[in-house]
This record gives sequence, C-alpha cells and structure tokens, in this order.
Amino acid sequence: MNYYQDVFPWEVVVASSILLASMALFSTVRWIFRPQPKMFPGKRIVLFVVCLGLVFYAFRFVPNFRDKFERGLTTNRAATSDTPLIPELMTPRFSQDQKTLYEAGIRAIQAQRGWTITNRSDSQMSLKVDIDVMFGIFTDELTVAFNDEGGQTRVDIQSASKVGGADLGANRRHIRQLVHALEEDLGTPSQ
Repeated sequence: MNYYQDVFPWEVVVASSILLASMALFSTVRWIFRPQPKMFPGKRIVLFVVCLGLVFYAFRFVPNFRDKFERGLTTNRAATSDTPLIPELMTPRFSQDQKTLYEAGIRAIQAQRGWTITNRSDSQMSLKVDIDVMFGIFTDELTVAFNDEGGQTRVDIQSASKVGGADLGANRRHIRQLVHALEEDLGTPSQ
C-alpha cells in the first residue's frame, strides 16, 4: 500500500468536488436559461470537469475507495482488527518486545503535530491521545494498547471523533499515520 495515498484525505476531496461540481452545474444551467446571457461560463464548465475528474480518479484508482468513502460518511470511528473491512486497518504486529514498542509508540505520537498524550498507563502499556483536527476545531481520541503475544507485540488502535456522526475518513487516517510512524521509528514494517 502507498502510505501517501492512504493518508491523503480523498474523502474530503471527493465530497468537496461533488459540492463544487453541483454549484458549477447549477450556475451554468441558470446561465443557459437567462433571457440575455452575458459571457460564456467557461470557468464554471472547467471547474465542473475538473471536479468530476477528481471524483472519477478517486473511485477508479484509489484502492478500496468506495468502502472508505461510504464508511467516512456513515461512521465517526475506526479500529484495527484481524478481519477489517478496509485492509489498511489490519491489526499491526511487530517482532519487537512490548516495552520497546511502547516506548517507540510514545516517541511516534510525540513527533506528530497536534497529537497530545492525555493518559499514559505504563503498567498496562496503553496510551490515550487527543488529536486536533481542522485547525483545532474538532478533537479526535486515539487509544493505543500494546499487547504481548509471545515473541511479537500486537498493537490495538481505536480512533473516534468526539463530535459528529461522520469523520470523512479522518480516524482511519490517524491509525494509518500512527502505524507508519511506528514502522519509521523501529525501521521495520509491521506484519
């Protein structure tokens, strides 16, 4: 999977493109039915075509975009699982021991802009994190648990928006961002 394609907010781009395309189409139709149209609405037509192109690109070339878009419009939470609906939410497992991974998780979270550790349980090897979204207007909550599985460590991650019924994929992207940061910190991919 391409990390940058996974964390790019395609859901937001597509929702905005659909809204802009609708506005451009409505404006062009109004122009057509005016008694004496002034100027040809070339800019509106170009905007409409570009927006439709972005929507087409996302649905055609972004892996599992239909599922991501549907879930982004209908839910405000995401979690890793051994049987996820979206492959990038597969529960990550690392060969490092639990304490090493816990410390790497703390470093990875502290390196993210807008992420603040709000609760740290060294005995249970778990973290709670508040994530500022959209310039601090919204806050999402991320819970991370590092579980020893005899020879490897499983990282259970849940992310949920504190407000609203839809997140446009933000919580899924938080999880992917953390897994990528852990892989970068440890220098090894998850299994």
